[in-house]
Amino acid sequence: MTGKALKILVVDDTEANLGLFGKLITRMGHQLLTATNGRDGVDLFQAERPDLVLMDVMMPEMDGYEATRQIRQICGDAWVPIIFLSAKVTVDDQIVGLEAGGDDYLPKPVNLKILRAKIQAMQRIADMQQALEESAVELKRYRDRAEDEKQLATRLMDRITRSGKLSDPLLQTWNLPAEQMSGDLIAALRPSDERLYVMVADATGHGLPAALMQMPISQVFYDMAQAGYTVPAIVAAMNERLRALVPRDRFVAATVVSVDLHNQLIEVWNGGNPETLFVATDGRILHRFVPNTVPLGVLAPEDFDACTEVYLVAELGELLLYSDGVLDADDATGEVFGEQRLEAAIAAKGALDVCAAVRKALDAHLGGRPGQDDITVVGVSCARRQPV
Repeated sequence: MTGKALKILVVDDTEANLGLFGKLITRMGHQLLTATNGRDGVDLFQAERPDLVLMDVMMPEMDGYEATRQIRQICGDAWVPIIFLSAKVTVDDQIVGLEAGGDDYLPKPVNLKILRAKIQAMQRIADMQQALEESAVELKRYRDRAEDEKQLATRLMDRITRSGKLSDPLLQTWNLPAEQMSGDLIAALRPSDERLYVMVADATGHGLPAALMQMPISQVFYDMAQAGYTVPAIVAAMNERLRALVPRDRFVAATVVSVDLHNQLIEVWNGGNPETLFVATDGRILHRFVPNTVPLGVLAPEDFDACTEVYLVAELGELLLYSDGVLDADDATGEVFGEQRLEAAIAAKGALDVCAAVRKALDAHLGGRPGQDDITVVGVSCARRQPV
């Protein structure tokens, strides 16, 4: 015998049949269980959980149809083949048996060659079922391990990038990852009451590989912003660090902002992100900071352009930073959000801050679906407030 040895339950009230079928089963190398009526067959099935049942129909105590129905209830979602062996061989009899939960129907007197072939077929199915169950267990183990690793990676990334500490009262943020981990990074630090640094970075790709690329620039940003370095110095250092660590086909688009609250000056460096907007309280776009160079990690330090644009705030408003996932967000029909919808959401923001207004419009556009890319929106108020 090859394959899995089966535990086979034979339920039949005729001793001669039990002996005949039992001899065949044991010669094939399988384990034999026997019951002489349907009620005992159900009890034995409950106790032993066999791999295959050969079921007579006409028996005392409980017939084979009812015994099969009760066995199916015991099985639940698990499948155990049941083959009826019966002298009742009309089409209607067979239909009743199959509707009761049987999988096959052999007429008595049973052809032992056919019964042997049926058992061998069930044995092959049992082997496949066992292989599937083992694969399912291994797959669940792998999935659970991968989920644990993702959760650990997410917690570590949150700590390293400090993404859970964006609590400055001047800041409103929203991030919607395309996958479990976001390849977009929001970083912000106020080293003094009068200055706020903000960065929105968008790494190549999605998920964990993209998130890992944010680690080195996050550390540089926070260390240098805390020390009060200028925006050009910060972006030059981030570019050099990224250039040294990541492959040449990987890069990080980034917008780095310094808001001087005392002098009401905004300084912006934009490498590869969409334009940054300064929006009046009534929704008018007062100024556009267009991208002025390539993303971080593309150029060697000697070729890198760290020049910034400085804007004097003459009218109260908010700065809007966002990743290209905002413009590329598509609805159920495949239509992207685009610049026109973005500017319409800003113009109609009313009493909402600009981040909340854009988020509301994007939520309506997406209809509960994630974007095809990570989505990040950041609003920065340029009003002077007390720090938290």
